Amino acid sequence: MAIREYDHDADFEGVRACLIELQDFERRIDRRKPPGDEIAKTYISDALSKCAECHGKILVADEKGAIAGYATVLARVRSGALDDGDLEYAYLADLVVRAAYRGRGIGRELIAKAETYARDEGAKWLRVCVLAKNEGARRLYNTTGFSELYVDFEKDLTARVGDVASGSNQGTPNNALEQTRER
Repeated sequence: MAIREYDHDADFEGVRACLIELQDFERRIDRRKPPGDEIAKTYISDALSKCAECHGKILVADEKGAIAGYATVLARVRSGALDDGDLEYAYLADLVVRAAYRGRGIGRELIAKAETYARDEGAKWLRVCVLAKNEGARRLYNTTGFSELYVDFEKDLTARVGDVASGSNQGTPNNALEQTRER
């Protein structure tokens, strides 16, 4: 297994497949998300633009020519919030390991390479966002040194008041979601 920098000509289809798998998984948590195959090409293009803007790069996990996973790390992201002051941080915008390759430490390797790159670029903090119900990703981030900083809550305003009070819409995946990625 080699973690290396993304090569558009060689890696686009493999990264596209990873992104589709991730997006379709996330759709099971939040059904409002569009299908992966509808957004993949534009999403990757947007990620490359953000990399250029924020000193970022896409790292791929290459298993004998097959892309097993990838991470997008943006090394210099400026907070746009006035109350944050002049805060700059690195952001792990995407992290995915294809299902067939999970359990081999690839996610940890991608995180470690992303951390090294961000640190080498001068970042002092690395942030990542995850869907609240993506338990596997949350476990990975907790065991690799990340800690919760912000938690976003969401309320379905289309639900009837009695449903919310009685808890009958608890199965709705959109009750308390955190953002997965900046888009």
